[in-house]
Amino acid sequence: MREILELDRSKKENQLQNLWLLLGNLPGPEATITPSVGNVILSNAQIRVVFNRSMDTGSLSATLGIQLTPTWSDTVTVNDTVTLSGSIPTGTTPFRLDAMDTSGIRLTTINGFYTVLSSNTNLYYVSTKGNDGNSGTSIGSPKLTIASAITGATAPAAILVSVGNYFITKPAMPSIVLTETVSLYGGLSDDFLNRDPTQYTTMVATIDSNFITDTYTIIAGASITPNTVIDGFTIRGPSNPNASGMSMGISCSSGSPTITNNRVEGGAVNPAFSIAILVSASSALIANNLIAGGSSVASSSFGVYIQNISSPSIFANTILGGNAPLASSHGIYNAQQSNTPIILGNTLFGGTGLISYALNTSPPSNPTVMNNSMDGGAGITSRALYFPVGGGIFGNYQNNTLFTTGGTNRYCVYEEIGGTNPLIFSGNRLFDCPTALYLDDGATAINNIGTINGWTGGGSTYSGNY
Repeated sequence: MREILELDRSKKENQLQNLWLLLGNLPGPEATITPSVGNVILSNAQIRVVFNRSMDTGSLSATLGIQLTPTWSDTVTVNDTVTLSGSIPTGTTPFRLDAMDTSGIRLTTINGFYTVLSSNTNLYYVSTKGNDGNSGTSIGSPKLTIASAITGATAPAAILVSVGNYFITKPAMPSIVLTETVSLYGGLSDDFLNRDPTQYTTMVATIDSNFITDTYTIIAGASITPNTVIDGFTIRGPSNPNASGMSMGISCSSGSPTITNNRVEGGAVNPAFSIAILVSASSALIANNLIAGGSSVASSSFGVYIQNISSPSIFANTILGGNAPLASSHGIYNAQQSNTPIILGNTLFGGTGLISYALNTSPPSNPTVMNNSMDGGAGITSRALYFPVGGGIFGNYQNNTLFTTGGTNRYCVYEEIGGTNPLIFSGNRLFDCPTALYLDDGATAINNIGTINGWTGGGSTYSGNY
């Protein structure tokens, strides 16, 4: 007992460890990592790991795109701390840490990712406890608003925004206008040491109950390229029960940002459109987001609205159409211009209202649509895939799942009279569409998958659907 009460902390830790070993109950070692896995770091950053006991230095393996170089030191006991360094590759980079303690007991492998930025990136900080009079260049001197941080940033830059609500109150405060290569990262803890957007919700929303013109929370103008990132936020468009202008969470108006790992929502309006993300003359990259159209009492709602010769890449999102009780709700609306979107691996839900669509795509747009789950939604009329009037043969539709979950009139594919035919329609699963699996030319209901696969009119290819 006297040994266990040893006042020297290092000796006490070793004695307790020996006692646990004698009892056969010593748990595996634990590690505290700073900055935490999931955080935003520079490519020349050092990662500090403190273990709760002495470690076998030769057993350590740490990778972050490369094998990291360890430098061992003592915090409480011998070799319980390691600093990891190296020329880390940029991007969303996988991290893995393995090690054993001096008793041969292995650490539970730690896996995760870091967002790694170029070493010349200037970092700025925003907090609900900040002040726009601050420089924003250190954790101890954060800005209060994202707009002020963008204005004061020297590109290339990353603005790190901690947990909290960041309301844009109109007309006193402007919307957030992106600057090229000044990226925004939300989901950080108050002290900026941890990052998890699901735990540290960073809300950016417009508060304007009187807007009458098109209003957005964040806008990407013509100078914006995919080098400008929006990541880790909850973004909400404005709401106004009497709005005559559209509500938009993010407007990509000739700009092409990278939009990843966010929740983006349209507002509640009447009688205007509610749009979560507008893509106009844009090649935006939109990936791994939850996107939800808002609600419009007398008009339509949209998760993603594509127009004006756009070519966005839309990957691995969950996209909900919103609610439009007197009009139409759309997961994705692809307007009647020469758009060429790539829509890959998404989960689409048409929403609720009078008519709901998972994907509404018009000629002469020529989309690539592959490996998506496409639920027409729960509108009174629901359509998983809709081809409006316009004619022509456009689009590559392969390996999608098309179905409906509600409504009175339910179609997997609905082609209007004189509507578009797909160039390729192959390997798709069609089910739970009791009105018609495929309504051809606005008149002929086809419920036999063999008939669908056998059709080759006008140069289209239909094969392997089931």
